[in-house]
Amino acid sequence: KIPAYFIIGPLAWLMNKEFSSKFTTYHAMLKVSPSFMGGRLHNRFVSTACPDPFLGQNGPAPEGCVAVFCSSNGAGAAMQHYHISAMDLSPAPPRKKNQQCIILDGSHRGSIVNIAKCYLKKNTVDIIIAPSTLVNLRFDQICLVEQSHM
Repeated sequence: KIPAYFIIGPLAWLMNKEFSSKFTTYHAMLKVSPSFMGGRLHNRFVSTACPDPFLGQNGPAPEGCVAVFCSSNGAGAAMQHYHISAMDLSPAPPRKKNQQCIILDGSHRGSIVNIAKCYLKKNTVDIIIAPSTLVNLRFDQICLVEQSHM
């Protein structure tokens, strides 16, 4: 059973396995808080494991944690795998058009869409839902995703 405080955190949608079918083929991109590992991963994006965000190459994630990976900063850029508490993670915002994201709330919740335009100063994006339907969303309503190459 997941402790109640996770259900209201910034990753409630991931911890509640709400869009779990999407994350069999997509990695959610997440930001790491400065309090994790003395800030070594702060300002870096990590990716959830596929096909199960709670089972990484270093085994099953402990309760309340997510299995993630990122490339190391060093030469050769080896993949590093971590189990990070959901409280130290938040959805990564997009940085440019043509990136993909999952919509976290509203009527299109759970849809994976392309960013049509990214407004970094306003923290919003435009996404095309249908050929004639453009929607503007705040960064806190979306999470960057990447297709899995597995």
